[in-house]
Amino acid sequence: MKRFVALLMTMLAVAACGPLIMTRPANVDAGGFDCVSATLQGLGYTITGGDRSLGFVTAERTRGLFRETDVLVVNYIVAGTVDGESEDTIQVRASRPAGGSPSRNGVSDAESLLDECGKL
Repeated sequence: MKRFVALLMTMLAVAACGPLIMTRPANVDAGGFDCVSATLQGLGYTITGGDRSLGFVTAERTRGLFRETDVLVVNYIVAGTVDGESEDTIQVRASRPAGGSPSRNGVSDAESLLDECGKL
C-alpha cells in the first residue's frame, strides 16, 4: 500500500509540472482572432510569433522579483458555421519557456483571455 501511495504521489507531481491547456468556444462578437491579439497586448504580453492564416499566436511576459516568464500559445480554430452560429474555438496553452507549468499569473492571464474572447 505504501508503494502505491508513493507511486500515486509521484505521478501527481509529474503531472503538475507540465503546461496547462484550456479550451473554450470563441465569442465571435468580441472580435475573434483580433480579440486574442489585443487582449494579450492588454495583459502586457509581447507577441513573439504566430501566423494569422494558421490561427495561432505565441506571446511571453516576464514579471516579478524572480523574473518569471510565462508563455501563452493561443490557437484560434475556425470551424465554420452551422445555421448561422459560429463554432470557432480558442485554445490556450500556458507554460514556461522550458515547457514547465505556468505561474499563477500565467494561469490567471490565460483565464482572462478566455473570459474576454470566449463564451462562458
